[in-house]
Amino acid sequence: MIIGIVCAVLAGMLISLQTVLNARMSDAFGAWATTTLVFFVGFIGASITYVLFHGGTIGQIQNVSPLYWFGGLVGVGVVFCVMRGIQLLGPSVAISVVLISQLSFALAVDTFGWFGLPQIDLSFGQLIGLAVMVCGIFVLKRYQVVAPEQQAKDQIERVS
Repeated sequence: MIIGIVCAVLAGMLISLQTVLNARMSDAFGAWATTTLVFFVGFIGASITYVLFHGGTIGQIQNVSPLYWFGGLVGVGVVFCVMRGIQLLGPSVAISVVLISQLSFALAVDTFGWFGLPQIDLSFGQLIGLAVMVCGIFVLKRYQVVAPEQQAKDQIERVS
């Protein structure tokens, strides 16, 4: 269990780091070029890791439902949407919204047993937890400190 928690914490940190790096890269290259580059570099990294560590057998690909092959395309949407969200909302708010959306969908998957997973009853406590997280986004946004130059830019845009 400890290893699972450590992996989940690292994944959260890496996702936040990746999305910020992607958003900055997108400022220079554009969103779709960045998305393409991110997946190309990721493909190279994953391929090297696969060859070095023999992480599975691609030869069993015929045993995988074609539905699950769309995970890569879903990843394109994830990278693009999170990158744009960070550009438009800032990292803390965008990642908070992503987490709530991710948790909401995961609860639906559990509740309805989608994708062949066992059904798990949704509890009132889980709904309260989700509501607290949504309130947290409003608190984060309400008390977000904005750089003075951004405040001036926002005021000019409101007047125009």
